[in-house]
Parts: sequence; structure tokens; C-alpha cells
Amino acid sequence: MKKLLIMASLFWPQKKGGGPPVSVMNVVQSIKGRFDIYIISKNHELDDDRPLPGIQNGWNRFDFGKAYYVPKGYHSFSNIMSLIEEVKPDVIYQNSFFSMDDLLPVLIYKKKCNNVKVIVAPRGEFYPERIEKGKIKKNLYCKLFQYSGLLKEIYFQGTGWEECIQEMRLLGIQDRYILNIQNISTIMNCCYEKLEKKPNELKLVYIARIHPTKNVLKAIKWLRKLSGKIQYDIYGSIEDKEYWKECLAEIEKLPTNVTVKYCGVLEHDEVPSTIAAYHAYYMPTTGENFGHSIVEAMLIGKPVVISDQTPWKDVNGNGGYVIALHDEGGFIHALNSLMCMEADEYDSMCNQIKIYITRKLNVNEIVSQYIEAFNEIEA
Repeated sequence: MKKLLIMASLFWPQKKGGGPPVSVMNVVQSIKGRFDIYIISKNHELDDDRPLPGIQNGWNRFDFGKAYYVPKGYHSFSNIMSLIEEVKPDVIYQNSFFSMDDLLPVLIYKKKCNNVKVIVAPRGEFYPERIEKGKIKKNLYCKLFQYSGLLKEIYFQGTGWEECIQEMRLLGIQDRYILNIQNISTIMNCCYEKLEKKPNELKLVYIARIHPTKNVLKAIKWLRKLSGKIQYDIYGSIEDKEYWKECLAEIEKLPTNVTVKYCGVLEHDEVPSTIAAYHAYYMPTTGENFGHSIVEAMLIGKPVVISDQTPWKDVNGNGGYVIALHDEGGFIHALNSLMCMEADEYDSMCNQIKIYITRKLNVNEIVSQYIEAFNEIEA
């Protein structure tokens, strides 16, 4: 059985990392038993020194394999290199390109042991709107790695062609080293009580990190233009405290018919039942390579109101609304349409979106693609 080492600074049981910990865990749970799986992660949440509960020092054994959670302050080049050398992997699956404290030891190890296969999964870091944040530094970082020779024979995963093209453009990766493999969605096995839809009422939900990339500030601002009874509940870790202060200031300006409430951080297994209690998922994100909470909303059968910066652009007309990122009027029109909607039309949208996402996600085929990528022998 091949040894698969997964490098993932953001991994279960962390709650504040957004989609990446979910993406990695879904891969792990889908392929366990087929590989000897080792994971190197961190034993604390983002911006937190406290150790994760229930995690021991050293290697932790789970049903999927073993995981090593590096304590705060010990995530050095030499320590990570020692752990990689201890595992002696056949394949390394590196999550994130801009996490140099993981990436550099992985690439150096590849130079020492050329027969190891390395796959880098940037997790949406190359989407245009993400690259724009700190563009000069990120472009310099990309050029340094591109011309260092360290990216030779390194595979890159994109979860859609847009991301793949960005990887080739920014890093000069040849197309034979590009793997277009979609994220694995969380499978929904539960049925939820149907939520009644009345005209002039709308319950909206947001489940994501509180960060400028998710665009929740504009999502709040645009609610000012709506009539009817509007509820917008926000779940997720407050990653950018200054940004959240701006959000709170906007909440104070909202008219009395609009209620916006922060509801804290959810455990991942609480997400489906939470989404089920709302009429629609609303997030004008600046860029998603997958968008787990968006997908989970669709799998439950909830309409989504999202920007055109996700892989789900064709959900427009299939039970969802896709609006150009900066089109305020488009978002307001979509939200007003949902608010005014009668129960029959709303129920039809719910059925449409569930059919749409079920057809789009062929989970067995995607799992097979991961297995093939990890199994393929490196020359």
C-alpha cells in the first residue's frame, strides 16, 4: 500500500479555516483504506495559541491513518523536513501554494528523493480576486519559485479549468502537470423539514469566514434596499476583526425591517441542519474554488444567491441566482424576487437546484480521479 503524506496546515478538527479543512477531510474519508495515510497539520486554530482539544503530542491515530499536529512555534523547516523523512512517503499532497513553511520542505524533499510524486493543491489561491490582494508580493513569490527550478515535475491540482489556467499562467506549469480534479462534496444522507415560504418574508444565511474575500460587508449593505421582512444570519469565525467592525457599523444603519445577527461558529456536522432552517444561501463572494457551504445548501435544496466568482455559474436558471460580482442592482433584484415569491414557485426552485447539483456532482467519478492521481507511478 502506498504511503500518502498530506500536508495541510488547515485540517480537522480546526473550525476556523473555512473550506480547506473540509476539502481535505472529504478526500481522506473517501480514499481511506486504499492508502497508508499520514497528515502533518498544526495543533491550533488560526490566530490562536491554544492546542486543539483531544489532540495529543506526536502522532495521533485515527480511522483514516495517522496525523501529526505541530505545536505553535515548532513549525520550522527542519522540524517539517524531519517529519517528512520519518514518513518516507511515495506521494505528497501539499495543500496551499502560499504556505511556504509547508511548501519549501516538500519541494526540497522532492529534490532529494526524485521518485516521490508531489501534487500541490492551491485551494483557490490563484483565483484573480485572491491574487489581487497583495498582488506584487504574490507575483514575486510565484516568480521566485518558477525560476528556482523547484517546481520541475511538480503536479498542480485545479478544481476547475479557470484555476488550472491561472496555475499555468502564473507559474509556467506545463499542461501535462495540471490535474483538473473537483473537490469532493460532503454527502447528505438526511432529510429536513420543509420550511414554509410566505410572500414578503425571507430568511437568508451566510456560513463562511468573516473576511473581505467573502464580501459579507457588501452583502449587508445591499439589504438596505429591500422591503419586506428580511432576516440574515451570519455564521463563521471572525478572521478579520477590523473588517467585522465595518460590518457591525453597516448593521447599525439597516432599516427596522432587516435583521442581521452574528450566530458564532458551527461544527461542520451542524452546517446542513442549520442551512435547512433558512430560505436561501446568500454570499457575493470574491472567489471560491469550490464553496462547500454553497454546495451543501444546493444539496439540501436551497436556492443560492452568489457572485459569478465560483464554479457554479450555470446554476443561474437552475434554482439559483448568479450575479456579476459588483452588480449591486442584480443582487437586489434577485433578493427581491426571492422575497416576493409564493410557496409553489419557491418549492419549484428548491427542487430545481437539488436536481442541478446532483447531476453536477458525480462523487464516485471524482473519488476515482483522486485515487488515480495518487496511485500513478512517478517516473
